[in-house]
Amino acid sequence: MKLEDMILVVENRKGTETNFILNLTDYMGEALKIWGGYAEDMAGAIGTLYETKEGGKDWSDLYVSANKSIHASFCGSEPKLRGFLAGHFNDGEWSFDTERCSKECLDVLRIYNIKPDGQPQFPYLHYERVEHTFHAGEVLRNMNGNDYRVLAALSKKNLLLMSELDSQIIVGQGVQLYERYPKDERPDSDSRVTGIEWDHGVYLGNDITGLDFDILKQEYGEPDRVGNVSDLRNMVRRDFWMQKNVEQKERLPHRVRNAARDCLENTFGTSEPDVFDKMLDKGMYDGMYGMKEEQKKITGQPR
Repeated sequence: MKLEDMILVVENRKGTETNFILNLTDYMGEALKIWGGYAEDMAGAIGTLYETKEGGKDWSDLYVSANKSIHASFCGSEPKLRGFLAGHFNDGEWSFDTERCSKECLDVLRIYNIKPDGQPQFPYLHYERVEHTFHAGEVLRNMNGNDYRVLAALSKKNLLLMSELDSQIIVGQGVQLYERYPKDERPDSDSRVTGIEWDHGVYLGNDITGLDFDILKQEYGEPDRVGNVSDLRNMVRRDFWMQKNVEQKERLPHRVRNAARDCLENTFGTSEPDVFDKMLDKGMYDGMYGMKEEQKKITGQPR
């Protein structure tokens, strides 16, 4: 059974709440007891429950009498499960009833190394590293149950990530993919949990428009590998625009922008993008800027 298929249930009797976890079959059994076997009412209850899985609502509500109600929701994620076990979804006095839980659900708690009180059963899990090539666009789940979208693979192990929960942008350094399962057990599709962990995270805020990707690549990426002329020209183009972007940022002091322009003139023979493109296409930079006379013909006299 998968964690996402478990149903979190809160039963309220005269203001006292009892929490337990059921599989779908057992929950349907509870619904049948409430509605006395009326299939139409039960179908409506199950339909409302599935809205919690599809994001239409947080909880479904069944009112049995004036002083008894049942609230249920598909689990959805590990953080939601931990919050449920800690009583974050309860309004008053509450308890967790292990005896009313489906056995399959208790097995899921064991697989995720969680006791019914929400505390870990540590040490109990085995981690095994998995070889994986990360790429932009994929969504990764860490071992705490949070999802991150890969914005860029800066290097083999350094990723630019965005949290699906709050849009926080993070550089994950030393990212590795692992499989986790209970110790001393043969793993299967139900007991195996796959997720990432990283050595260190650099948190960059929520505004992606304020990021300088050239600087991120330079600081956290791998050195450029030049295997042919095309690679060389791509590297030269990135170097030019790294300086050009500094020159064009109006909020920077004039002395900084002037220094960037001087660097462009000294390194590339020009600070004008259209002139730079002509020189790049003619191979002016392929020989480490050795053809100064040809550069002068294209750029004209110094201003």
